[in-house]
Amino acid sequence: MKASIYKNKLVTVSSILTLLIVWALAAAVVGKEIILPSPVVTLTQLYRLLTSGGFWVHLSATLSRGLIGFGLSFLAGLLVGLLSGLRPSFKTFFHLWLTVIRSTPSMALILLALIWFESDAVTLFVTFLVVFPLITQNVTEGLGQVDPQLKEMARLYRVRFPTILFRMYLPAIIPYLATAAAAGLGLTWKVMIAAEVLAYPRLGIGARMDTARTYLQTPEVFAWTIVVIAISLFFDRILNTLIRKELLYWE
Repeated sequence: MKASIYKNKLVTVSSILTLLIVWALAAAVVGKEIILPSPVVTLTQLYRLLTSGGFWVHLSATLSRGLIGFGLSFLAGLLVGLLSGLRPSFKTFFHLWLTVIRSTPSMALILLALIWFESDAVTLFVTFLVVFPLITQNVTEGLGQVDPQLKEMARLYRVRFPTILFRMYLPAIIPYLATAAAAGLGLTWKVMIAAEVLAYPRLGIGARMDTARTYLQTPEVFAWTIVVIAISLFFDRILNTLIRKELLYWE
């Protein structure tokens, strides 16, 4: 087991080193920092960002918007998914809505939100609509995997609904909900940054990236990109840890 973990870490480090080498070689071939800055230049710019006073303000603004948007979409998706899985008529009624939301391009949602809302609300609106159908669909599919014989037995013995919910339905949807949460959280940061770039709120990583682009400060764009990737990896690791603990609990 320890050997396997050590091997995985070694492979990961090798992958990162290979990426840096390829990046450095490509930057040397291009020879123009404004097009492709080298890893050294990018990391130097990243250090400047980390030590600047405004970095943490912009970071916290993006984090708060992303987590609020994801949290709202998660709760709404869980509720609608439960209703769709338990009530076929509600699922049929809501199917068209989910199809329309899921089929609408993210860029179209951002542009419409720019017309309807102020800049700070644009990011929340778009994040909600992008993640919400994903959560809803997975919860509904999870409920569909519950054994019909168990449902019939619960009905015959008149088991109370709270008991059915926590003992039968929740264990069935946990794996689907975990998958949806992981995918939804990854989408959150991508959509959030895109919305911030176009909405240009006073504070936010996307706004800083667009400002850097305007002034052709490519190293800063790369530096902020690394920050976004780090955010995504950080929350992905936390979510995976919580998922493993939750799955062990329900087992």
